[in-house]
Amino acid sequence: SVLVSVKEIMTRKVQTINSRARVRQAAETMAGKNIGRLVAVEGSKPKGVITERDILDRVLAAGKDPEATTIAEIMSTSLIEIRPDASLREAAETMLTKKNRLLVMEGDELVGIVTATDIVKGIHKEGASFDISKTITKRVLTVSPETRVDEVLRLMSGRRVGSIMVSQNGRPYGIFTERDFVKKVLVPRTGLSKRVGDLATKKLITAKAGLDGKEAARIMATNGIKRLPLLKGEDVVGIVTARDLVEAFATSEQPHQT
Repeated sequence: SVLVSVKEIMTRKVQTINSRARVRQAAETMAGKNIGRLVAVEGSKPKGVITERDILDRVLAAGKDPEATTIAEIMSTSLIEIRPDASLREAAETMLTKKNRLLVMEGDELVGIVTATDIVKGIHKEGASFDISKTITKRVLTVSPETRVDEVLRLMSGRRVGSIMVSQNGRPYGIFTERDFVKKVLVPRTGLSKRVGDLATKKLITAKAGLDGKEAARIMATNGIKRLPLLKGEDVVGIVTARDLVEAFATSEQPHQT
């Protein structure tokens, strides 16, 4: 059996930003690096974490100006630390209870960060089967391609979800995520009145409902996605997110290798 440690899955190059910088700068950095979060620092000391979700909920949905709002005003200040030699299971359990990304510390030094996506890669590497039926997100928010982006933003923030399915005549058409929002709306300063169908990610990777955690992790890790819509026939009946997978893995019976 392959057991994976935090050291093997963590993202080593931790992208940091000064906590006094503006939110717009954070968004531009995230979009440029194609990442969903930054560690906010004062000097070299980690002070907080800012995510795409924070920008969506605490700035845009709250009606604040990303040019005028500092990162310190909206960042999450609860920093959860984990050791490089901790097991994948321990990382998943910690993330589940603390609901946060994990900073990997060696003494006082920040040596990496662990996100839900990193844990999914580890799950794929370990290759254990486990049940995900209890943690799948069953209620999938859906809009039509004609829906305006500002309306979609209100929905996502109000329901506290990181993505929304776009469907046409009951068929999946695409998905619009926090990442799409930061990259295609906030950074280019356009698009609040655009149709979501024009900005959604169209290349939709889906899976058949009923799959297990091993298969879900494989599809997500190999395609570099954080959300996997589940279909029964042509209908979307649920979605499994990286977070859902972490929860299922953390609460599963100790894995049996297959």
